[in-house]
Amino acid sequence: MMSSMKFKSAKTFVMTVVLLISLILPTILVNAADAAPFPYNAKYPYGAFSSLADDQSSANQLVKAEWESWKSAHITSNGARGFKRVQRDAATNYDTVSEGLGYGMLLAVYFGEQQLFNDLYGYVKCYFNSNGLMSWHIDANGNIIGNDGIGAATDADEDIAVALVFAHKKWGSNGSVNYESEAKSYISKIYNHMVERGTYIIKNGDTWGGTSCVNPSYFAPAWYRIYADFTGNSEWLKVADKCYEIIDRAKNPNTGLVPDWCTAAGGPANGMGYDFLYDAIRYQWRTAIDYSWYGTAKAKTNCDQISNFFKKIGITNIKDGYTITGNQINSNHTATFVSCGAAAAMTGTDSEYAKSAYNENVKVKDQGSYVYFGNSLRMLVLLYTTGNFPNLYNYKVEIPTFTKGDVNKDGSVDALDFAALKKALLSQSFNEIDTKAADMNEDGNIDAVDFANLKIFLLSK
Repeated sequence: MMSSMKFKSAKTFVMTVVLLISLILPTILVNAADAAPFPYNAKYPYGAFSSLADDQSSANQLVKAEWESWKSAHITSNGARGFKRVQRDAATNYDTVSEGLGYGMLLAVYFGEQQLFNDLYGYVKCYFNSNGLMSWHIDANGNIIGNDGIGAATDADEDIAVALVFAHKKWGSNGSVNYESEAKSYISKIYNHMVERGTYIIKNGDTWGGTSCVNPSYFAPAWYRIYADFTGNSEWLKVADKCYEIIDRAKNPNTGLVPDWCTAAGGPANGMGYDFLYDAIRYQWRTAIDYSWYGTAKAKTNCDQISNFFKKIGITNIKDGYTITGNQINSNHTATFVSCGAAAAMTGTDSEYAKSAYNENVKVKDQGSYVYFGNSLRMLVLLYTTGNFPNLYNYKVEIPTFTKGDVNKDGSVDALDFAALKKALLSQSFNEIDTKAADMNEDGNIDAVDFANLKIFLLSK
């Protein structure tokens, strides 16, 4: 009885002390739910290459630094209705396009920034049109631009949907956002409004495109394979197959280059461009991923052919536009073309060329008033070409084991752990402790409450 009384008195004393400490100690947030944290340093299931970097540690630091730079330039709460949005740049009056939200959500989930991801998706939902898909063009003040701005753009919505799938796999769906439910609903809306009935052709948006006009850079066959498995709708596999059928007819047989726009038969679409410009260049990025993740033979064939075209030119000499027969149209050396050229190299076997393409992508970053598009693609390709873009749908990570309370990682829970946690809280330096083990109440924070719980645990031993 006396022992019990002593413990209760000690417990009361500790809680009083902790209450006082909590008034002066800040809290550190721990992303304890992240099942697959960055960096991934992944080995892709298919292909000769996963990372093209010579020094992986330096590459990971570079990619993280570029992510911080990208966020600084393009993430804002201004005009975001209480959430966050991806803004473009000065040349576009810092407006927002739905494509940017797709890129932003993909980047946020890969870098493990759940709050940012939720804020971006919150903004997306503010602009759902009558089909439940995101209106594609919004000004810096939050107004939909023009009569066609309310329509949805397929490339954006399919990126948003797959990012939701990845979020479910990475963080689970028991929090404030049910990613699983949201993803399944989103994918269903894409299928109902953006896949042409009877042909399995992916349309350009929810209100236009199909047999008469498609955009090859919107083709995302790796995404469709994930959709099929995740939702149980195997018709998505027919959509993926149809993408390759169209490219077989549209690509130039000598260069492998595809047009910005074409018909499903491969010819020019009425009133639309038929050259290899700022839409078409994205084709090999999306397609190369289908090879790295799923080993799709046609993905390798198509990307290898485009990569061979670039290799003959030289990665440092790539310009920003060609006819599909290979005649140069423009004369700029931009991040858009360099980055997607580097992505195409991932399906090949020429390591010297592939590494040179990666290094050029590191080097070439767009400057000036129009930087959003090229630097966004560059950011995504930097992830991909450093082994940091695994398929999060089926990515397996070995979860490290830990003992709750073993703050100093010495294999036992004792007064030394109490001292280590106290030091960390007072100094706000957590590099030398196991933050998972220190989170005694498993609330995702390291704070005075954990300090108290550890003390109580030690007193009860």
